[in-house]
Amino acid sequence: MKPGSLTLRLSILFALTTVLLLAGIGAYLYRFLDVELMQRDHAELVGKVELFRHHLAAVNSLSEIVAAPNEFRDAIIGHPHLRLALLDEAGNVLLSSADWRPGTEIFQAPVAEGAAPGGIAIRMPTPGDPYHTVAAWGALGGGAGERALIVLSLDSREALELLANYRRALFAAMLFGGLAAAALGFLTARNSLRPLRQMAETASDISASRLDRRLEVANAPQELKALAAAFNAMLERLRDSFTRLSDFSSDLAHELRTPINNLMGQTQVVLSRARSAEEYRAVLESNLEEYEQLARMIGDMLFLAKADNAQTPLHAEEIDLRVELDKVAEFYEVLADEAGLKIVCAGEGRAVAERILAQRAIANLLSNAIRHTPPGGEIRATLAASGDAMELRVSNPGPGIPPEHVERVFDRFYQVDDAREHTDAGTGLGLAIVKSIMRLHGGDATVTSEPGWLTTFTLHFPTGGGRA
Repeated sequence: MKPGSLTLRLSILFALTTVLLLAGIGAYLYRFLDVELMQRDHAELVGKVELFRHHLAAVNSLSEIVAAPNEFRDAIIGHPHLRLALLDEAGNVLLSSADWRPGTEIFQAPVAEGAAPGGIAIRMPTPGDPYHTVAAWGALGGGAGERALIVLSLDSREALELLANYRRALFAAMLFGGLAAAALGFLTARNSLRPLRQMAETASDISASRLDRRLEVANAPQELKALAAAFNAMLERLRDSFTRLSDFSSDLAHELRTPINNLMGQTQVVLSRARSAEEYRAVLESNLEEYEQLARMIGDMLFLAKADNAQTPLHAEEIDLRVELDKVAEFYEVLADEAGLKIVCAGEGRAVAERILAQRAIANLLSNAIRHTPPGGEIRATLAASGDAMELRVSNPGPGIPPEHVERVFDRFYQVDDAREHTDAGTGLGLAIVKSIMRLHGGDATVTSEPGWLTTFTLHFPTGGGRA
């Protein structure tokens, strides 16, 4: 497994989280147990102090304590871990259990000579001295003002050992809990990431010949549904682009084959026997027309390639679209008259665009309209504002475009007529160029058509201009 794998990182995260959680809970419980044990021992010692103070109140002098020690010793019978010592104010031991003599620091430091009779000094157990010790003065009842220092010490080794065992158990629980969490986290992460691996396997099976494969969205986890849907949408776009590219390659081969075959055929015929200079000249002039057709096609394809890769520089400026429309319409008036057509321009509008490209887009639409308008028809070019865009609509009567072809009329070399035989000088790229020009300007080109009645192409110029 690679160190950078997501499964490993999740496993480590699970382990660290478990260890920190167990450490926090364990530290809290350890502290709680420590305090509880100390408070229990202290409560027992304080209770005994009060008991011995009561016994001292029944004694008239210190000598009686020395003479009758059993009355005090009997009070700790049944408490093998408890030690007792009674000292006078000079530090002399009046009574002790098991010959125990407390250190002088017990009464010199914790309990000063001038301490109040009810004061209690406390000494907590440590690893070096595991005794919980209290010291307190108790007054005698003889009325002479005598008092004795009560020193009680409880062996806390059992409590300290209990705490030590608890610490060892806590460390073991943290260790095994962390390992268990890491193993469980590994299995959980691996199982949770299984849909992702399945998506990767499905994606690896996708190729140019298998673009119909899709990721399963319905059964994917909620967190991966958006990813699967986006990936499927990308595949759909890729398939559409691949289909268009395949069609484009086929169409390009066909469009290039026709003029090349014409050139080859004419050349072979001319070379079949000797010809006069006039015949050679006629063939060369005919070939020149084919060369010009090829040159226009190559130029159009180069423009589209640059436009698709945003390599065409755009020199946009605010232009009067009506002025540009009139210029182009005037240029095509001769062709329209020859075809028995009329071009009518209307409306006013301004837009931020490159003048030459705008003229080219308008020219392609008018040229297309002239080719598809029956004699006696009227082509209307209208300018109108629409929201944040300026629209130029070119409408012409005619056979129209069937609904199933409307979405593809802007594709390169796409023709509604599958016969592919046309006598005009078009390259089949005019509408594709219109679409690319409008996209360069941040706008769009659309078409609506009523078969047998009217077809309208619309250029949408954004008022703010397009790509700088």
